[in-house]
Amino acid sequence: MTITHSSGDDSRPKQSRNIQGDRSPGDYKEFAPTSWAIDHGTSVGVLLFFIIVLGVFSYRIIPRESFPEIEIPTIAINTVYPGVSPADIESLLTRPLEEELSTISDIKDLTSTSVEGYSSIVAEFEASVNLDEALQKIREKVDLAKAELPAEAEDPSILEFSFSEIPIMQVNLAGQYDLVRLKEVGEDIQERIEQIPSVLRVGIRGGLEREVQVDVQLDRLQFYGLSINDVIEAIRDENVNIPGGSIDVGSFTYLVRVDGEFDDPTAINDLVIEADSGRPVYVRDVARVEFGFQDRTSFARLDDFPVVTLDVIKRSGYSIIETSDLVKAAVLDLEAVLPPTTVVKITSDQSTQVADMVSNLENNIISGLILIIIILLFFLGVGNSLFVAISIPLSMLLTFVVLNALEITLNMVVLFSLILALGMLVDNAIVVVENIYRYVEEGWDKREAAKKATGEVAGPVIAATLTTLAAFAPLMFWPGEVGKFMGFMPITLIIALSSSLFVALVIVPTLCATFLRLDHEPKSVLTPVARRIFIAMLVLSFTAIASINPVTAMVGLALVVVVFATYRFFVRNISRKFQDIWVPKVITVYGRQLESALNHSKSVVAGSVLGLVFTLFLFSRANSGVEFFPEDMPPEDIMVDVQLPVGSRAEATDEVARQMEIAIASANGIVDAASVVATVGGSGGGSNPMGGGASGPNTGRVTVSLVEFGSRQFDATNLLADMQNALGTNVAGAEVTVDQTSEGPSQGLPINIEVTGENPQILKELSDKILSILQNNSVYGKLVGLESDLDQARPELSVYVDREKAAIYGISSREVGLAIRSAIQGVEAAKYRTGSDEYDIVVRLGQQYRDELESLRELTVVSEGNQIPLLSVADWEVGEGLGSIRRKNQIRMATISADTRTGLNSNAVLEEVMSVLTNFAETGMPVGYQLRYTGQAEDQKEAMDFLVVAFLLGLGLIALILVTQFNSVIKPVIILASVLLSTAGVFLGLIIFRMPFVIIMTGVGLISLAGIVVNNAIVLIDYIDVLRSRDGLGIREALIRGGQVRFRPVILTAVTTALGLVPLAIGLNFDFVGLFTKLNPDLYWGGMQAAWWGPMAIAVIVGILFATFLTLVLVPVLYYLFDNTVRLIRRKFTISEQAL
Repeated sequence: MTITHSSGDDSRPKQSRNIQGDRSPGDYKEFAPTSWAIDHGTSVGVLLFFIIVLGVFSYRIIPRESFPEIEIPTIAINTVYPGVSPADIESLLTRPLEEELSTISDIKDLTSTSVEGYSSIVAEFEASVNLDEALQKIREKVDLAKAELPAEAEDPSILEFSFSEIPIMQVNLAGQYDLVRLKEVGEDIQERIEQIPSVLRVGIRGGLEREVQVDVQLDRLQFYGLSINDVIEAIRDENVNIPGGSIDVGSFTYLVRVDGEFDDPTAINDLVIEADSGRPVYVRDVARVEFGFQDRTSFARLDDFPVVTLDVIKRSGYSIIETSDLVKAAVLDLEAVLPPTTVVKITSDQSTQVADMVSNLENNIISGLILIIIILLFFLGVGNSLFVAISIPLSMLLTFVVLNALEITLNMVVLFSLILALGMLVDNAIVVVENIYRYVEEGWDKREAAKKATGEVAGPVIAATLTTLAAFAPLMFWPGEVGKFMGFMPITLIIALSSSLFVALVIVPTLCATFLRLDHEPKSVLTPVARRIFIAMLVLSFTAIASINPVTAMVGLALVVVVFATYRFFVRNISRKFQDIWVPKVITVYGRQLESALNHSKSVVAGSVLGLVFTLFLFSRANSGVEFFPEDMPPEDIMVDVQLPVGSRAEATDEVARQMEIAIASANGIVDAASVVATVGGSGGGSNPMGGGASGPNTGRVTVSLVEFGSRQFDATNLLADMQNALGTNVAGAEVTVDQTSEGPSQGLPINIEVTGENPQILKELSDKILSILQNNSVYGKLVGLESDLDQARPELSVYVDREKAAIYGISSREVGLAIRSAIQGVEAAKYRTGSDEYDIVVRLGQQYRDELESLRELTVVSEGNQIPLLSVADWEVGEGLGSIRRKNQIRMATISADTRTGLNSNAVLEEVMSVLTNFAETGMPVGYQLRYTGQAEDQKEAMDFLVVAFLLGLGLIALILVTQFNSVIKPVIILASVLLSTAGVFLGLIIFRMPFVIIMTGVGLISLAGIVVNNAIVLIDYIDVLRSRDGLGIREALIRGGQVRFRPVILTAVTTALGLVPLAIGLNFDFVGLFTKLNPDLYWGGMQAAWWGPMAIAVIVGILFATFLTLVLVPVLYYLFDNTVRLIRRKFTISEQAL
């Protein structure tokens, strides 16, 4: 920053009336960049043109999305080992992998789940870790652990979590034909969509999978003295292609190959298993071969029709809206060749949500801009208000240029940050324009006035902007996933406010130096030629617009007429009275009140402090609770989760899911549902990919996707509450949970209790005890989906091998286990290929043998050609085995979790749960077992701790800037005192509007307020210092005159900041594009954006209005008290030279 003084020989202003007495222009500061810009107006004009062009271009091409694309440093390692119990999965898969992974130092938490046939380990890294480096470390450790894993287990798969890899839409296919054909149609569409450059991949779920089934008949196998392994080896040995090299015959070289692959599944019937006795035994003699279907473990329906779902995932950095449009166009092109009765329905279309969100937030920006311009008209008149208002679009356009250059997408966090900055963008311009106008009124030449007036306020304006940036800067270092999510806010605000500073100090003064006109000056009149050209351009523009869209032309014309008439016959006169009569009267009254406050300075300070104390006391007694993120969110989707006992077949779960569908169809308000998708098991449709879904055959989900908020006929919150109260009450043996999808970054459940210890059986007993305590207490009615992650005991058949007997027959326990596994689970013997498709050839016992436990008695194990009955070497019993085993950082753990019912405060319910479990936690826990509360409570504490530190750090940075600006310690103390006292307005607003203290939103709002409040105080104190040092005024006169001169800009900056947030705070949604294109403004109140950002908007609005009083009254009073105190101390403790 360079602030220079004009040289002493500068020319005097042309009009010299009322120019500060004997002072020359050389006594006034200039700001070098401003002076240069005013002297090079053409260059600034060219720069302005480029800002507009590049800004519009950047805005059009910048990608849109609902949530910021962030890297979540969390990686899952999944390993499949079908048919293996959870205890064996833990010992064979989970432990070896955990031992290797635990040696990675950057891992924050290592959690694992061992269930039947499946091991899942989730490694959560510190947020600062690069995801690519984390992946490399994970791969290295997994490769080391592979040597210890069973050969029969599948290779571990590594999956990274990323917001960009969440499906942006789901294409659901239904039709009145078989599921095999439906799956084939889905694969065709999948292949077409994956050709789109911006699509990363398309996952397909649902339908039926074919396989070649070789069902062995146990009695025939025993008759021929064969084992299942003999059948498997026969198929493997025959289904091969073997290259035989090449042979030269004459002048030709022939390639030799043995082509043994099956070209028809029925060929398996003719394979010879054994021919030792001279009579061949064919596969058909001992088994039945069929090209059938895999056992069904999942169901899916869309509006009661079978469904196949395509999950479309876009590439990072591409626009959701453009990608979605390309996918829809591709599907539309294929509809002509789809089989008759095929229904294509798109659900979870994020492009629609993003378009609505962007439209709503953009309309909020326009609404706020209109309110700001209206208030500027009343305070500054038409000319000055336009100079100030132009800083908003120019700052926005410059911000878009920088955002696009930094590859930051236009998401909900960025858009809200622009709304928050909306009112602040004019703060600097208000101070500059108001000061320039005052100088011109005093008789300065416009060019000199622009230079001197801007130079006078450049220092405090820059300092004020830096203090605002300092308040937001610590938020850039917010740790964790929430920090990465919210981190786009300080970045956007810093870019926007820096842009507004540039516009206010360079572009606005240049425009004022050229076009500023006092109200009493005569207007410039266009020449007849210029008037005719202007009218012709207007007519041509109107005609061109009308040819494209007549509605737009007519609405635009009507709007121009209404605005002109309103201003001409109503607003102009009121604006002049407001500026010439009302504002001066208010300033006069303010001067008298300020003088009175200075006379009672101690009482004013004491009253302010007592007001803060009383407000905090009142808030502690009459608050509406504390929330982590806003909880009163209107549902976008409603999920009904069904869970049956572990081991239940998918068919049984599907029956319960159908009952839920029937109940949902009769719910009051279900007319607002856009689609109803039911899924059971691990595949099928689904509506909200972020919410997860069914995973095992004993689980299912019915997802109700609602129409957009403005089109709903009923309150979706009431629909959710009614469904929570009604669904599942009459379904025996099943747990039914009704909840809504969560918005924003992932966060733990509000009720999350972890019990750690070594013995899984004891952990199961403790978790069951906690569930019982809560279920038998009144708090249970406030919980949704109360459950333990230790699944119910699963029915288990345990086989015990008598090793001594087995050794006599020459059989090992491994051979016994493999024989049982091959017979029941089946073994993939080979692949049957046809065209580009391939299908498993699975060999196992026939269905009639697998359905009866007694069939095991007839099972034999072959040893050296002899059939050894299983009963001869083993025994078995039916019991219950562990449903699942969970571990955290290699310690076994049980988690009891629940959500809270709609309309209840999560923290209040958590406190009630903690109170209910206090006695059990203190006396009911065995030695070596611990109970702790994690999940959202833990995340909430971490966020609260950071925000407190960020607030204090922001105040520290602000103090440092203030000390540098004023070269004083006392004045920063005065300003920071006003910041702390202004928080009373936030808490008072929460009490008045009955809003909870939302830790993330209100906390960030308080930090934002700290930066905003400082601005006006800096400008006021700096001008008071100028009046005392430059004009030689006494302290009381300087305080009163400084307050009166700065009254208008202080009020304006506060009101414009508040008005910019008003549309979002009250939930106003007015579609300006719809008004101008379709004559449909789609006016409604509320919505997700208002519920999400409203608490922060309210905090800033009420806080800034309250802080305005502090700036205009308390700051001068504190200045007066501190100045008098310092002078008193100097008189008491210093001796003048005269006295010596």
